[in-house]
Amino acid sequence: MTSIDNVIRPVGPHAQFNTARHSLGILRAVIVTCRYRIPAVSLRQQSPPLQDAIENALACVILKQGLLGVGIAAEDTKEPLFVHLKAIDMRRMIEWKEIITQATSDININAKDESGSQEGEEEARQEDRLLRSHEKYHEPLWDDLASKPGWKIVVQHDPRQLRLPARDDVLLSFDVSFCFHHAYADGRGGYIFHSNLQRALNDGTRPTELQNHILHLPTPPVLPPAMDPLIPFSQSWSFILRTVWTEVVGGLPLPLTLRRLLGFEASEAEIPWTGAPIDASNPATLVRTLFKLEDEAQLKRILAQCRSHKASLTGLLHALVARSLARRVKDRSFRSSTPISLAGYADPKVAGSAFKSGETIHCLVTATSYDHTLTTCAQLRRNVDELDTPLGSDEAVWALAQDVTSSLRTKAASLPRDDVMSLSGLVGDWHELFRKKYGKERGETFEVSNLGSLDAGLSGSGDEGSDPTTRSWFIDRAIFSQGNSTGPALNINVARVAEHGIYTTVSWQDGIVGVRLVEELADDVQTWVTELGP
Repeated sequence: MTSIDNVIRPVGPHAQFNTARHSLGILRAVIVTCRYRIPAVSLRQQSPPLQDAIENALACVILKQGLLGVGIAAEDTKEPLFVHLKAIDMRRMIEWKEIITQATSDININAKDESGSQEGEEEARQEDRLLRSHEKYHEPLWDDLASKPGWKIVVQHDPRQLRLPARDDVLLSFDVSFCFHHAYADGRGGYIFHSNLQRALNDGTRPTELQNHILHLPTPPVLPPAMDPLIPFSQSWSFILRTVWTEVVGGLPLPLTLRRLLGFEASEAEIPWTGAPIDASNPATLVRTLFKLEDEAQLKRILAQCRSHKASLTGLLHALVARSLARRVKDRSFRSSTPISLAGYADPKVAGSAFKSGETIHCLVTATSYDHTLTTCAQLRRNVDELDTPLGSDEAVWALAQDVTSSLRTKAASLPRDDVMSLSGLVGDWHELFRKKYGKERGETFEVSNLGSLDAGLSGSGDEGSDPTTRSWFIDRAIFSQGNSTGPALNINVARVAEHGIYTTVSWQDGIVGVRLVEELADDVQTWVTELGP
């Protein structure tokens, strides 16, 4: 590898998991979009023009979050590095996208009850355009990473709204998409980014380091430590022996009969359905709405039902997706997974002032999986298709939701002991590890990734009162999507803004599962969620 004189530190073994995937083109971006609202009168009162205000605020976020101000060198090698960027051209970090809508009546906060179905149709068109935008930004690779950070924001808006009357009952709307290379942040990091940006917009500060659209960074930023040593992993002997047995002995070229006898190979009846085999040649990601609930009261009723059944919303979503798939992929079992944030397990002695859970952008995740047996899938299908059991009284659904929830809580309670992420440093060549997956079956049927709730104080529902016209910038919707060619067949992506409901997407690699199956899945889940919280 050629000498690089601006190195800050190696990216670390876990981040290599993501740099290798990007280098190979199998995971290009994660996207978290938030809808920012501001009363027209407040925007008129701000001194800098809109584009300058966004640029100033973004510069403040970069200065606050060390990882956002670095590049990545030697990504295609076994030793990728975070490198110091002495200057960042902010014009390359912000993309403005004008979306002309058929009407702007929805900008008025009182318009929802006035224009009925027409407004609903227009909102649906806007959301569809936004999801098509997500699809577009999942495809490109981050070029020139050694001289430019691997992320950007896309600001989407209707420019005509800027001509609306400067009244306090008129709200302007801007969708800001944070699109990023996974080595820079995880999904929760997307929330942290938006919280920082929202605060910076309201603060209105222009940093002195920003001159003529160039952000000057003369000294290297302080980066949070890599996952290892930041997370104090430990391993039991049983975990080590089990891993050696599975990964080393299981990797030997043994006869099929012996492999099944030793538990290395499942029988055909036990192999979960995971869509088409891994195809690394197609970067296209498709995104659809799985379900949304804008009525916070309705969502709270569903959460209350989850609590009464000792289940979480994440556990319920696992059960609902399995219920729908069982109707259409018959006589097959499924395997699902859920990412778990490791940020709360950080060692404060190692973190020092460079990392604070919930405040510092980082990529700190592990995952756990759950097997949906043939028996469970058959019961789910029978209850809904043959017995027409209402969801609220479907014992199979709630038993599954409770079991998944219990499994998640058990895994979380065990961390950071005996976790597969603790073995990241033992992988000698991440690129080769992923190449060996090409053409093979996927590990999971679907993943449920739940970012949790964006803080109420950021969404215009905090201590300042509930009337959005009494404040400036606030957030009232979040949309999350991801694309991973070697990951599960389906990604269920959950984002919630406190007091403003929940929005869930389903994303998948084009050609891995049929569009009709996904649309039927979305119809099922939206219907069932609505049924649960009338």
